Amino acid sequence: MTQALKRTRTIKPIHVLAFLAFAYAGLGFFNQHFFHWTRSFWLSGYSEKIVIVVFGVWRVTQEKNPYTRRRIAVLTFLIATLWLLLPYALGITFFNHHTVGSLWFFAYLVIIFCFGRRADCAWNCPCVGIRDTAGDPFRDRTIKKDWLWRLRHVKWVFLASILLYLVLVIVAPYEIFTLKYARGFMGINMGLYFASLLVIPWTGNRNYCRFLCPWGALYGLIGRLGFFKIVVDKDKCTECGRCERQCDMGVPIRALLREHGEINVPDCVGCARCVVECPQNALTVVDVKDAIKNGVSAIRGRAAGAG
Repeated sequence: MTQALKRTRTIKPIHVLAFLAFAYAGLGFFNQHFFHWTRSFWLSGYSEKIVIVVFGVWRVTQEKNPYTRRRIAVLTFLIATLWLLLPYALGITFFNHHTVGSLWFFAYLVIIFCFGRRADCAWNCPCVGIRDTAGDPFRDRTIKKDWLWRLRHVKWVFLASILLYLVLVIVAPYEIFTLKYARGFMGINMGLYFASLLVIPWTGNRNYCRFLCPWGALYGLIGRLGFFKIVVDKDKCTECGRCERQCDMGVPIRALLREHGEINVPDCVGCARCVVECPQNALTVVDVKDAIKNGVSAIRGRAAGAG
Protein backbone atom coordinates (compact mmCIF):
# COMPACT_ATOMS: atom_id res chain seq x y z
CA MET A 1 0.00 0.00 0.00
CA THR A 2 1.45 3.37 -0.99
CA GLN A 3 2.04 6.18 1.46
CA ALA A 4 -0.51 8.34 -0.40
CA LEU A 5 -3.19 5.66 -0.03
CA LYS A 6 -2.41 5.30 3.66
CA ARG A 7 -2.78 9.04 4.07
CA THR A 8 -6.13 8.97 2.28
CA ARG A 9 -7.53 6.29 4.58
CA THR A 10 -6.28 7.87 7.82
CA ILE A 11 -9.09 9.17 10.01
CA LYS A 12 -8.15 12.21 12.07
CA PRO A 13 -10.16 14.14 14.69
CA ILE A 14 -10.86 16.88 12.12
CA HIS A 15 -12.53 14.29 9.87
CA VAL A 16 -14.86 13.25 12.68
CA LEU A 17 -15.65 16.87 13.59
CA ALA A 18 -16.34 17.73 9.94
CA PHE A 19 -18.70 14.77 9.51
CA LEU A 20 -20.57 15.73 12.71
CA ALA A 21 -20.81 19.28 11.33
CA PHE A 22 -22.42 17.95 8.13
CA ALA A 23 -24.94 15.99 10.19
CA TYR A 24 -25.67 19.05 12.33
CA ALA A 25 -26.28 21.21 9.24
CA GLY A 26 -28.71 18.64 7.84
CA LEU A 27 -30.57 18.22 11.13
CA GLY A 28 -30.99 21.98 11.38
CA PHE A 29 -32.57 22.22 7.95
CA PHE A 30 -34.89 19.24 8.34
CA ASN A 31 -35.90 20.32 11.85
CA GLN A 32 -37.00 23.73 10.60
CA HIS A 33 -38.80 22.55 7.48
CA PHE A 34 -40.07 19.05 8.31
CA PHE A 35 -39.61 17.72 11.86
CA HIS A 36 -40.32 20.89 13.91
CA TRP A 37 -38.65 19.54 17.07
CA THR A 38 -37.66 23.02 18.22
CA ARG A 39 -37.74 26.61 16.99
CA SER A 40 -34.21 27.26 18.19
CA PHE A 41 -31.88 29.35 16.03
CA TRP A 42 -29.16 26.78 16.70
CA LEU A 43 -31.11 23.98 15.03
CA SER A 44 -32.51 25.59 11.92
CA GLY A 45 -31.59 26.52 8.38
CA TYR A 46 -28.93 28.71 9.96
CA SER A 47 -27.07 25.65 11.25
CA GLU A 48 -25.31 25.27 7.91
CA LYS A 49 -24.12 28.89 8.01
CA ILE A 50 -22.87 28.47 11.59
CA VAL A 51 -20.79 25.51 10.44
CA ILE A 52 -19.33 27.56 7.56
CA VAL A 53 -18.34 30.45 9.82
CA VAL A 54 -16.75 28.23 12.48
CA PHE A 55 -14.83 26.07 10.03
CA GLY A 56 -14.13 29.08 7.81
CA VAL A 57 -12.19 30.75 10.60
CA TRP A 58 -10.26 27.51 11.08
CA ARG A 59 -9.55 27.23 7.35
CA VAL A 60 -8.19 30.76 7.15
CA THR A 61 -5.72 29.99 9.94
CA GLN A 62 -4.62 26.77 8.22
CA GLU A 63 -4.43 27.78 4.56
CA LYS A 64 -0.91 28.42 3.29
CA ASN A 65 -1.68 29.84 -0.16
CA PRO A 66 -2.35 33.62 0.08
CA TYR A 67 -4.94 33.69 -2.73
CA THR A 68 -6.93 30.74 -1.42
CA ARG A 69 -6.71 32.07 2.14
CA ARG A 70 -8.13 35.41 0.94
CA ARG A 71 -10.88 33.64 -1.02
CA ILE A 72 -11.93 31.55 1.99
CA ALA A 73 -11.87 34.66 4.21
CA VAL A 74 -14.15 36.56 1.81
CA LEU A 75 -16.43 33.53 1.42
CA THR A 76 -16.72 33.17 5.21
CA PHE A 77 -17.39 36.90 5.64
CA LEU A 78 -20.13 36.96 2.99
CA ILE A 79 -21.85 33.89 4.43
CA ALA A 80 -21.66 35.39 7.92
CA THR A 81 -23.14 38.73 6.83
CA LEU A 82 -25.41 38.18 3.80
CA TRP A 83 -26.65 34.70 4.67
CA LEU A 84 -26.60 34.67 8.49
CA LEU A 85 -26.55 38.01 10.32
CA LEU A 86 -28.72 40.12 7.97
CA PRO A 87 -31.47 37.49 7.55
CA TYR A 88 -31.55 36.56 11.24
CA ALA A 89 -31.18 40.00 12.83
CA LEU A 90 -32.96 42.21 10.27
CA GLY A 91 -34.99 39.78 8.17
CA ILE A 92 -33.17 40.84 4.98
CA THR A 93 -33.17 37.99 2.46
CA PHE A 94 -32.70 40.08 -0.69
CA PHE A 95 -29.12 38.87 -1.20
CA ASN A 96 -30.13 35.22 -1.57
CA HIS A 97 -29.50 34.87 -5.30
CA HIS A 98 -30.66 31.25 -5.15
CA THR A 99 -34.25 32.49 -4.85
CA VAL A 100 -35.39 31.69 -8.38
CA GLY A 101 -37.16 34.55 -10.11
CA SER A 102 -36.16 37.30 -7.65
CA LEU A 103 -34.64 40.60 -8.75
CA TRP A 104 -31.27 39.69 -7.23
CA PHE A 105 -31.40 36.30 -8.98
CA PHE A 106 -31.46 38.02 -12.39
CA ALA A 107 -28.90 40.64 -11.32
CA TYR A 108 -26.56 37.86 -10.27
CA LEU A 109 -26.81 36.27 -13.69
CA VAL A 110 -25.27 39.48 -15.07
CA ILE A 111 -22.50 39.27 -12.47
CA ILE A 112 -21.89 35.64 -13.44
CA PHE A 113 -21.73 36.62 -17.11
CA CYS A 114 -19.02 39.17 -16.32
CA PHE A 115 -16.94 37.26 -13.78
CA GLY A 116 -17.87 33.61 -14.28
CA ARG A 117 -19.37 30.95 -12.06
CA ARG A 118 -16.76 31.80 -9.39
CA ALA A 119 -18.89 34.81 -8.36
CA ASP A 120 -21.15 32.25 -6.71
CA CYS A 121 -19.37 28.90 -6.49
CA ALA A 122 -16.03 30.14 -5.17
CA TRP A 123 -16.83 33.33 -3.29
CA ASN A 124 -20.47 33.56 -2.17
CA CYS A 125 -22.38 30.29 -1.92
CA PRO A 126 -23.33 28.38 1.27
CA CYS A 127 -23.45 25.09 -0.67
CA VAL A 128 -19.81 25.60 -1.58
CA GLY A 129 -18.99 27.32 1.70
CA ILE A 130 -19.57 24.21 3.78
CA ARG A 131 -17.56 22.15 1.29
CA ASP A 132 -14.61 24.53 1.15
CA THR A 133 -14.49 24.84 4.95
CA ALA A 134 -15.78 21.77 6.80
CA GLY A 135 -15.29 19.69 3.65
CA ASP A 136 -11.66 20.65 3.11
CA PRO A 137 -10.19 17.69 5.08
CA PHE A 138 -11.80 15.39 2.50
CA ARG A 139 -10.40 17.03 -0.63
CA ASP A 140 -7.96 14.15 -1.06
CA ARG A 141 -10.93 11.76 -1.33
CA THR A 142 -12.10 13.29 -4.62
CA ILE A 143 -12.70 10.53 -7.17
CA LYS A 144 -11.45 11.44 -10.65
CA LYS A 145 -12.36 9.03 -13.43
CA ASP A 146 -13.28 9.48 -17.08
CA TRP A 147 -16.75 8.05 -16.53
CA LEU A 148 -17.33 10.51 -13.66
CA TRP A 149 -16.45 13.38 -15.97
CA ARG A 150 -19.19 12.13 -18.29
CA LEU A 151 -21.57 11.77 -15.34
CA ARG A 152 -21.43 15.55 -14.84
CA HIS A 153 -24.24 15.83 -17.42
CA VAL A 154 -26.74 14.55 -14.83
CA LYS A 155 -26.99 18.03 -13.37
CA TRP A 156 -28.51 19.31 -16.61
CA VAL A 157 -31.66 17.36 -15.66
CA PHE A 158 -31.83 19.39 -12.46
CA LEU A 159 -31.16 22.55 -14.44
CA ALA A 160 -34.20 21.74 -16.60
CA SER A 161 -36.24 21.43 -13.40
CA ILE A 162 -35.15 24.82 -12.11
CA LEU A 163 -35.81 26.47 -15.50
CA LEU A 164 -39.30 24.98 -15.51
CA TYR A 165 -39.84 26.45 -12.06
CA LEU A 166 -38.60 29.83 -13.31
CA VAL A 167 -41.14 29.73 -16.13
CA LEU A 168 -43.91 28.89 -13.66
CA VAL A 169 -42.87 31.74 -11.38
CA ILE A 170 -43.03 34.20 -14.28
CA VAL A 171 -46.23 32.88 -15.90
CA ALA A 172 -48.27 31.82 -12.87
CA PRO A 173 -46.50 32.93 -9.67
CA TYR A 174 -49.48 32.50 -7.34
CA GLU A 175 -51.08 29.38 -8.80
CA ILE A 176 -51.35 26.31 -6.57
CA PHE A 177 -49.45 24.07 -8.99
CA THR A 178 -46.50 26.51 -8.94
CA LEU A 179 -46.40 26.37 -5.15
CA LYS A 180 -46.65 22.59 -5.14
CA TYR A 181 -43.90 22.32 -7.73
CA ALA A 182 -41.71 24.62 -5.63
CA ARG A 183 -42.21 22.50 -2.51
CA GLY A 184 -41.57 19.29 -4.40
CA PHE A 185 -38.53 20.61 -6.26
CA MET A 186 -36.93 22.14 -3.19
CA GLY A 187 -37.71 19.09 -1.07
CA ILE A 188 -36.01 16.71 -3.51
CA ASN A 189 -33.13 19.07 -4.22
CA MET A 190 -32.37 19.86 -0.59
CA GLY A 191 -32.75 16.22 0.38
CA LEU A 192 -30.10 15.27 -2.18
CA TYR A 193 -27.97 18.21 -1.11
CA PHE A 194 -27.78 17.21 2.55
CA ALA A 195 -27.48 13.52 1.67
CA SER A 196 -24.46 14.40 -0.48
CA LEU A 197 -22.78 15.96 2.57
CA LEU A 198 -22.87 12.61 4.35
CA VAL A 199 -20.96 10.81 1.57
CA ILE A 200 -18.24 13.45 1.20
CA PRO A 201 -15.75 11.25 3.14
CA TRP A 202 -15.93 8.74 0.26
CA THR A 203 -16.41 11.03 -2.76
CA GLY A 204 -14.57 14.27 -1.97
CA ASN A 205 -16.00 17.63 -1.01
CA ARG A 206 -17.43 18.76 -4.35
CA ASN A 207 -19.75 15.82 -5.10
CA TYR A 208 -22.99 17.86 -5.21
CA CYS A 209 -21.36 20.65 -7.24
CA ARG A 210 -20.07 18.14 -9.80
CA PHE A 211 -23.20 16.11 -10.45
CA LEU A 212 -26.39 17.56 -8.97
CA CYS A 213 -26.42 21.34 -8.43
CA PRO A 214 -28.98 23.08 -10.70
CA TRP A 215 -27.76 26.57 -9.76
CA GLY A 216 -24.20 25.55 -10.56
CA ALA A 217 -25.33 24.23 -13.93
CA LEU A 218 -27.17 27.48 -14.70
CA TYR A 219 -24.29 29.66 -13.57
CA GLY A 220 -21.84 27.47 -15.46
CA LEU A 221 -23.88 27.89 -18.65
CA ILE A 222 -24.11 31.68 -18.23
CA GLY A 223 -20.42 31.85 -17.37
CA ARG A 224 -19.53 29.76 -20.42
CA LEU A 225 -21.21 32.39 -22.60
CA GLY A 226 -19.54 35.26 -20.74
CA PHE A 227 -16.05 36.64 -20.23
CA PHE A 228 -14.51 34.25 -17.69
CA LYS A 229 -11.94 31.63 -18.63
CA ILE A 230 -8.51 30.40 -17.62
CA VAL A 231 -5.87 30.59 -20.34
CA VAL A 232 -2.48 28.91 -20.60
CA ASP A 233 0.91 30.07 -21.80
CA LYS A 234 1.95 26.91 -23.65
CA ASP A 235 5.59 28.02 -23.70
CA LYS A 236 5.62 27.85 -19.89
CA CYS A 237 3.40 24.78 -19.37
CA THR A 238 5.31 21.51 -18.78
CA GLU A 239 2.13 19.39 -18.41
CA CYS A 240 3.24 18.31 -14.94
CA GLY A 241 -0.39 17.62 -14.00
CA ARG A 242 -0.34 19.56 -10.75
CA CYS A 243 -3.23 21.75 -11.90
CA GLU A 244 -5.41 18.72 -12.58
CA ARG A 245 -4.57 17.12 -9.23
CA GLN A 246 -5.68 20.31 -7.47
CA CYS A 247 -9.08 20.45 -9.20
CA ASP A 248 -11.91 19.31 -6.91
CA MET A 249 -14.35 19.28 -9.85
CA GLY A 250 -12.51 16.57 -11.75
CA VAL A 251 -12.02 18.79 -14.81
CA PRO A 252 -9.56 17.21 -17.30
CA ILE A 253 -7.45 20.36 -17.33
CA ARG A 254 -4.44 19.07 -19.26
CA ALA A 255 -6.57 17.77 -22.13
CA LEU A 256 -8.50 21.03 -22.35
CA LEU A 257 -5.34 23.14 -22.31
CA ARG A 258 -3.68 20.91 -24.88
CA GLU A 259 -6.66 21.06 -27.24
CA HIS A 260 -8.05 24.56 -26.69
CA GLY A 261 -5.36 26.49 -24.82
CA GLU A 262 -7.90 27.46 -22.16
CA ILE A 263 -10.35 26.19 -19.56
CA ASN A 264 -13.82 27.40 -20.49
CA VAL A 265 -16.31 24.75 -19.42
CA PRO A 266 -19.48 25.13 -17.29
CA ASP A 267 -17.99 22.80 -14.67
CA CYS A 268 -15.13 25.13 -13.70
CA VAL A 269 -16.11 26.89 -10.46
CA GLY A 270 -13.29 29.42 -10.75
CA CYS A 271 -11.63 28.62 -7.43
CA ALA A 272 -8.29 29.19 -9.23
CA ARG A 273 -6.51 26.42 -7.34
CA CYS A 274 -5.03 25.29 -10.65
CA VAL A 275 -3.78 28.82 -11.32
CA VAL A 276 -2.13 29.48 -7.97
CA GLU A 277 -0.65 25.98 -7.69
CA CYS A 278 0.99 25.98 -11.13
CA PRO A 279 4.77 25.88 -10.50
CA GLN A 280 5.46 27.56 -13.86
CA ASN A 281 2.86 30.36 -13.49
CA ALA A 282 1.51 29.25 -16.86
CA LEU A 283 -2.20 29.85 -16.11
CA THR A 284 -4.05 33.16 -15.99
CA VAL A 285 -7.64 34.06 -15.06
CA VAL A 286 -9.46 36.23 -17.61
CA ASP A 287 -12.79 38.03 -17.07
CA VAL A 288 -14.65 41.22 -17.98
CA LYS A 289 -11.87 43.42 -16.55
CA ASP A 290 -9.49 42.09 -19.18
CA ALA A 291 -12.04 42.64 -21.95
CA ILE A 292 -12.45 46.26 -20.86
CA LYS A 293 -8.68 46.72 -20.61
CA ASN A 294 -8.16 45.25 -24.08
CA GLY A 295 -10.95 47.43 -25.48
CA VAL A 296 -9.42 50.58 -24.01
CA SER A 297 -5.98 49.63 -25.35
CA ALA A 298 -7.43 49.05 -28.83
CA ILE A 299 -9.17 52.44 -28.80
CA ARG A 300 -5.97 54.17 -27.69
CA GLY A 301 -4.02 52.32 -30.36
CA ARG A 302 -6.42 53.45 -33.10
CA ALA A 303 -6.37 56.99 -31.76
CA ALA A 304 -2.57 57.04 -31.73
CA GLY A 305 -2.49 55.64 -35.29
CA ALA A 306 -4.94 58.25 -36.49
CA GLY A 307 -2.86 60.99 -34.87
